[in-house]
Amino acid sequence: MLVVAKDGTGDYTQIQDAVDAAKRRGGPDQTVLIKRGVYRERVVVHCDGLRLVGEDAQETVITWSACARDRDELGCEKGTFLSFSVLVAGNDVTVENLTIRNDAGDGRKVGQAVALYAAGDRGAYLRCRLIAHQDTLFCGPLMPKVQAEIRPRLSSAECVESVGDCPPTRGRQYFEGCHIRGAIDFIFGPYRCWFEGCEFFMNERGGYYTAANTPEGQDHGFIFHDCLLTGACSPGAASLGRPWRPYARTVFLDCTMDECVSPTGFSDWDEKRVVTERLGEYGTRGRKADQAQRHPAQKRLTVREAEALTVHHVLGGTDGWQPKRHIETWFLCGDSTMADYPADRAPMAGWGQALPTLLTPRVTVENRAINGRSSTSFVEEGRLEEIDCLMRAGDKLIIGFGHNDEKIADPARYTTPEGTYPQYLNMFIDAALKRGAEPVLVTPTVRRRFDSEGRLIPTHGAYPDAVRRLAAERGVRLIDLERATGSLVEQAGEEGSKRLYCFVESGDSNHPAGVSDNTHFSMYGAACIARLFLSMMRGEQVELLKEASAAAPDACPELLQAEDQAIRYDADA
Repeated sequence: MLVVAKDGTGDYTQIQDAVDAAKRRGGPDQTVLIKRGVYRERVVVHCDGLRLVGEDAQETVITWSACARDRDELGCEKGTFLSFSVLVAGNDVTVENLTIRNDAGDGRKVGQAVALYAAGDRGAYLRCRLIAHQDTLFCGPLMPKVQAEIRPRLSSAECVESVGDCPPTRGRQYFEGCHIRGAIDFIFGPYRCWFEGCEFFMNERGGYYTAANTPEGQDHGFIFHDCLLTGACSPGAASLGRPWRPYARTVFLDCTMDECVSPTGFSDWDEKRVVTERLGEYGTRGRKADQAQRHPAQKRLTVREAEALTVHHVLGGTDGWQPKRHIETWFLCGDSTMADYPADRAPMAGWGQALPTLLTPRVTVENRAINGRSSTSFVEEGRLEEIDCLMRAGDKLIIGFGHNDEKIADPARYTTPEGTYPQYLNMFIDAALKRGAEPVLVTPTVRRRFDSEGRLIPTHGAYPDAVRRLAAERGVRLIDLERATGSLVEQAGEEGSKRLYCFVESGDSNHPAGVSDNTHFSMYGAACIARLFLSMMRGEQVELLKEASAAAPDACPELLQAEDQAIRYDADA
């Protein structure tokens, strides 16, 4: 995850820098978290699979002031499609909890001024606020002049020569719980889009909520389900929409409309672009529910026709896209025994570092564990708050602290096992439950310390028992790694267990003086403990880990490939 913060406490202070970094890193399922603040910049999202999340939808704002009447180097007006504040040109991009705004001013003075240009396929916009004066949201492909404008940030988005009379498009967009504000055709374009539970607010000027230009031969355009249409304009000054092109397709299903909506519903654009049966309503509620004055040509859908319009039917396409389904994410919260290590620290590794290679593609790992943290310092540094912005229903929050909570000489990290330790762990549990995620408590892994008779010496005092009690009290899942790793280390013996921990002879390229570490793991040990964790997540016995460890080859890379599918964790198992 990359963090953007205006005050310099994140990885970047500019959103575009973070997006560019994600593009360079490559790979799916990357996340950019944007902390509260007003970011005055123009942003082009040009990488696939990115998740862009604001800390707070009201207080995390991207804004720009381009408009159609801006001039290029030749003195010509740039036009509508170069006026965006944010252009999402990657496929499979999710944007959440953000305000995207164009503050160029009144459209009567500046012309069109787009807040969001949604160009990629399979885009999802959740709980966003899109605000402009005119032509707020465009959902459609890139055109040559837009491609030229955003170079070198080209992407996989669909491209056409002209959006006016383009062939059927493949782009699909899903909007849920969004607030969209504007005037004069403020939702427009040729893509197939589903709006679920959104609010559309017409500015004082009035105008048209929609202006679809659905291509001929394309079954669906804009579908609005269970939405609210309201505004600040005078009564009747807001039309449901007008057809930008003759085959425009727009349907309102079970929507609530107030007095600002025109009693005629849809409106003709001109003599050639007129209302047809491709524009319609069903189940309208509110003060404008009476259909008697509606445009005579617009469609009154039957129950069967309305029920046939589903998210899957409209947006599924040939790939069966389900915009509400997301890949389950496991957020790891812990200390150095769980954390990721850079290549120059190898062979030292945290057990969380080995998890991604042992999981099926239906699960992704966001390892936020960091060296030296206790339950209290993790929270006080705002790290839980960042994760809280990202968690969604169905995710898991893996909570494993203890090593640094025990450090009584360090007030910034020390917690008491009967008091502040469970208090802070409860904060993690509450955060997960609030988001519909599953909290998983993990006892700390053992240190490699043996007595004179070869028995493992417990070093964590009352902390593991505090975790066990809390798991029972809150009714949450417990993964008892202290007992499990204790059994593993003790069975391996004082000499054999060195293989699990980071023991390196002098002369190593990363550790010239050598390392003898009884707390942190080798790559092999981290992988073994990750396997142990997963076997316990599946409710299996610890013996499974012994079998996996014994059968594993000596080379760590081969172990981490985990080609034996019997051990591989499946989220649906």
